Amino acid sequence: MINRTLVVAGAVCATLTLSGCEQVRGLIGGGGEPKGQVVATVDGEEITALELRAELGNFSARDPAVIKAAQQQALQRIILRKLLAKAARDEKLDKSSDYTIQVGRGQETLLAQLYQRKLASKVAQPTEAEITAFITDNPNQFENRKVLFVDQVIAAPNQIPPEQLRPLKSLAEVKALLDREGIRYQDNAVALDTLTANPALVRGVMGLPPGEVFVIPQGGALLFNHVASSRDAPLRGDAAKAYATNMLRQQKAGQTVQKQVESLRKAAEDKIQYNAAYKPAPEKKPAAAPEKKTPATEEGASAAPGTAATPSP
Repeated sequence: MINRTLVVAGAVCATLTLSGCEQVRGLIGGGGEPKGQVVATVDGEEITALELRAELGNFSARDPAVIKAAQQQALQRIILRKLLAKAARDEKLDKSSDYTIQVGRGQETLLAQLYQRKLASKVAQPTEAEITAFITDNPNQFENRKVLFVDQVIAAPNQIPPEQLRPLKSLAEVKALLDREGIRYQDNAVALDTLTANPALVRGVMGLPPGEVFVIPQGGALLFNHVASSRDAPLRGDAAKAYATNMLRQQKAGQTVQKQVESLRKAAEDKIQYNAAYKPAPEKKPAAAPEKKTPATEEGASAAPGTAATPSP
């Protein structure tokens, strides 16, 4: 039976063209370069075009040469990852408890992200009225948008008392203080776009007197900032509507996901059992507001016109 099969295969190859014979070899287990959806193989393991697209993520470019270079970089990352994974399996690292825990954690994280993404994808498009209101309510991001050119002094972690910072009016004074205190620092410069910056930060900066230094704590470090100059860059028309639409969708998506997560957590409360040593402390209920008394019920209570009562501690 074996000899007959080999003879038949050989006869088929003899009657076909070279390309046809290669196809038969592929069907009965022969080699050949990867084709079609298979972009490469590593020790026989296929890497598909779908894997390559996933590795590229949302990357896009108009220049074919740039796309090709990005594909090559992504493909080499996949190849290296597969080689390292094989080496790890050869060392039996896939049998360790750490591997099992990390795989489970990774799968749960991915599933959670996919679920949140699905929830977010169902959010309705903002209405024209919502878009117009958003643009009107956020003038610093649209009509009054500016690009602020900020000089910075970044001080190493320190505990400078706030009362020493309040009188400072310039970065030169800041540096003098840091020199006296023996605190290391470095100069920096950034551009702050009010379109994308934290709205609360923008409102605070825009409300400062011209040339005022403002401080942003970062961990134990201090970031001293001075707006050296600015440039108007209003965002109007279709560009403003597109940006507002995207921002509103993100906000709605975040609210939808948060609401669903809270609902899931609340619904599962009676299904969660804790080891006594790890049971979280009960939530403290907010203290009830003291009952307001009317002048008729307050014996001997009196207040001068125009003064406010100070509640007792």
